[in-house]
Amino acid sequence: MAEDHRTPEPAADRERELDAEIEELTRQIAERVNGAGPERRQDLREYAIELLKERTELADAPRAAAAGTADRTNPLGMAILLGLVSVPLLFLFLPVGLTMLAVAMVMGSWGILATIFRRSSPPR
Repeated sequence: MAEDHRTPEPAADRERELDAEIEELTRQIAERVNGAGPERRQDLREYAIELLKERTELADAPRAAAAGTADRTNPLGMAILLGLVSVPLLFLFLPVGLTMLAVAMVMGSWGILATIFRRSSPPR
């Protein structure tokens, strides 16, 4: 019978190293929190969790925000809503209704042009 002398995968090694590092850091935080007085332990525990969430969410936020911001902003949707709201206002208060209708028309034109140019331009 031949023995299997395969070397472990680098990704698995890196994962184990990362797990060990996280466990060590957690142990250090737990020692400091437990070393505090009983009246402060709960506050420190919550503070540590809050800081961890803050710091890890910050790393994910810029990529997610930059990825889809330009694609989601089209004034055409707002123009439709403003147009629908302006119709009853035309009967209730003419100047406000006309103003909202004018704004809706400008935004609608802008949205249509933006859609046309976005579709005609090559993808990035």
